Amino acid sequence: MENVLFFIPGLIASSMVAAAIAVLYSLVLPGIERKVQARIQQRIGPPILTPGFWSVLKFGYKKPVEPNAQMPGLYRSLVYFGIGIVVLLFLFTTPYWWAVLGWGSILGIAGLLKLEEVLYVLMGSQSQSFLSAGMPVPDLAKGSKHVEKRREYVEQHSAERALKMMAIGSLPLYVALLVPFAMARSTMIRSVVAMQNPAYALSSEWWSAALPSNPVLFTFPGILAAIVYFVGYVMLLNEKPFSILKAKIDVIEGGVLEYASKLRACYYIMRNVLLFALSSIFVTLFIGIPFDPFMPAMMLLNMALSLLLPVMLSVLVAFSPILTFRQIYPAAIGLSAVGTLALIISLGV
Repeated sequence: MENVLFFIPGLIASSMVAAAIAVLYSLVLPGIERKVQARIQQRIGPPILTPGFWSVLKFGYKKPVEPNAQMPGLYRSLVYFGIGIVVLLFLFTTPYWWAVLGWGSILGIAGLLKLEEVLYVLMGSQSQSFLSAGMPVPDLAKGSKHVEKRREYVEQHSAERALKMMAIGSLPLYVALLVPFAMARSTMIRSVVAMQNPAYALSSEWWSAALPSNPVLFTFPGILAAIVYFVGYVMLLNEKPFSILKAKIDVIEGGVLEYASKLRACYYIMRNVLLFALSSIFVTLFIGIPFDPFMPAMMLLNMALSLLLPVMLSVLVAFSPILTFRQIYPAAIGLSAVGTLALIISLGV
């Protein structure tokens, strides 16, 4: 009972500190992404804080605009749910949450990631206009030849694409996520970190920086899984070459098109926190350095190494076209096969 009384305030304090740092830090990452892309394309690029921090601040001050959706209240709430889901996804991988009801496990991570993917299907289904004006509706106009035809919106096509990506496109990331857990012979994040970084489990001083002695990333199945994880990371972030559900060439921005002013700011926060959360999860599971808000050295190490995936993403995006499903399906199946091979090797079969 005494332990519980101490644990709950610690959990709350840890969560508040971790969430605040994650949100603020995530607002810097888009600027780094854009800067790297610009340098590759021989441009100067925007200031580091403009795409993340200042954009959120700017949209937060704009006059609210009512979204054009079937159920505006539900549509608005989806972006708030999204922020909650990605923040919880990140918190579940921080040490205090490892002891809470098994949420700090592969099941907790995979469950929240699936929920985040479902949001895009719901957003696309709800949003029914483009550029905040009603879509031209020849099927409803007087004298139209298409009166009885089904009315469609570009966002609905995005919802269908989101469903396909949820079913097939994101599969490689989930397969890759299994590899560190298979090597630790456990479903818990605590065991994965302890296997790679025994010094962290034994460390009690808040200033210490326990370095991993056996990172998963430096093993053969770990390298294969890390490659698959990175491509799955790009797919889950809906970035090029897997940005088909928000391709501007035909669906404009897909289901997030109607988010304006404060809702647009919230959507940017959701996307940026997901970018950081997936990077931090990679450092925790594949290198063995968790984001521990009560051990500053470990936290800073995690944040510094979390830059690796966004920088690699920027390089990929700078050179990539947008793939269609004819190209995405074989890529997803091939990467899943590589991830499965890494999983089999990690199990020692």
